[in-house]
Formats: sequence, structure tokens, C-alpha cells
Amino acid sequence: MQQIFQNLFNKTDRISYRRLLVFACACGLLLAEKLNGDQWVYVAIAYIAGQAMPAAMSAFKTPKK
Repeated sequence: MQQIFQNLFNKTDRISYRRLLVFACACGLLLAEKLNGDQWVYVAIAYIAGQAMPAAMSAFKTPKK
């Protein structure tokens, strides 16, 4: 059973728990009319940017001498 969950929710190959949770929450707020379409896109962009920030910052680090 654990192997099935690892295959379904592998963050590099499949969808992760956090991504699924953010998507579900944003869609729920959209359906409840708490967000409009533009705001839903902003939520998605903010989440993606937050996930990518550590990798982006490590690319700008200067090597130590």
C-alpha cells in the first residue's frame, strides 16, 4: 500500500500532497465564489513561485573561495 502512495504522489514524477491540497483548496474557493478566475491564477502562480524559490536562489549563490 505504501508503494502505491509513493508512486501516486511522488513530487518529481507525479502530483504531491501539497500540490493536490493547494489545487483542491483553490478550486473549492473558486466554486464557493470566494475567488474569481484571476485570483485563482494568482494563487497558482504564488504557489509555484514559492516552490521554485529555493532552487532559484541556490543558482545565484556565488561559490566560496
